[in-house]
Amino acid sequence: MTQSSEKQAQTPSDTIGRALRRRPLARKKLSEMVEEELEQMIRRREFAEGEQLPSERELMAFFNVGRPSVREALAALKRKGLVQIQNGERARISRPSADTIISELSGMAKDFLAHPGGIAHFEQLRLFFESSLVRHAAQHASAAQIALLEKALELNSQSLDDNALFIRSDVEFHRVLAEIPNNPIFMAIHVALIDWLIAARPAVPEEALREHNNTSYQQHIGIFNAIRSQDPDAAERALQAHLNSVFATWHAFDQSKKRRK
Repeated sequence: MTQSSEKQAQTPSDTIGRALRRRPLARKKLSEMVEEELEQMIRRREFAEGEQLPSERELMAFFNVGRPSVREALAALKRKGLVQIQNGERARISRPSADTIISELSGMAKDFLAHPGGIAHFEQLRLFFESSLVRHAAQHASAAQIALLEKALELNSQSLDDNALFIRSDVEFHRVLAEIPNNPIFMAIHVALIDWLIAARPAVPEEALREHNNTSYQQHIGIFNAIRSQDPDAAERALQAHLNSVFATWHAFDQSKKRRK
């Protein structure tokens, strides 16, 4: 058989076999194997939602592993939202929530924000996301939801001279916008985006923030009026002008801080 015909006779399993000989598979930890098996049992509904898992001692005996492996497995399942663990009680089966899904991304998001251009990419994500929210609000917000937005706007006006309070009222205004579609995933995304971006922003002198607060408040008024008038195009323009202004303000503070260094 010629060399070319030998190559043609090789099967995909031959290729995989050679690759595995060059690069051995990493062994899984005992805790990972326990985690995977328990997860499959939960997803097969061998344990119902709200039901308690066997005790740690019973799980140790069932899987023939030590207590650390069981605890690591349960902690991993908790991070996935599949179990709840309270001190002194056995783990209880739960259902993953939107918050659980987003929180799993938190560590990676914070790492990404620390990279060059990371904040700008997240700002663009927030701009795209909230542009859709205000368009939806202008088209579908109920009278009760508009009243909640107006109440958040009032809190804005009452906290202009208190930076900490204004930040909370600012976040509340945007939170009401995220609530209007009644989609828990939207709320989880909103909360995470705001938390991540606020944590990544530089410290700013209080006197500089007061001017920023007044500008943001006036821009919130423009967003609110467009939503109340049921004008999605005007709402989107007002929102984009607002967020672009916010982004520019924080970037200017950040650049000023870097120059002083």
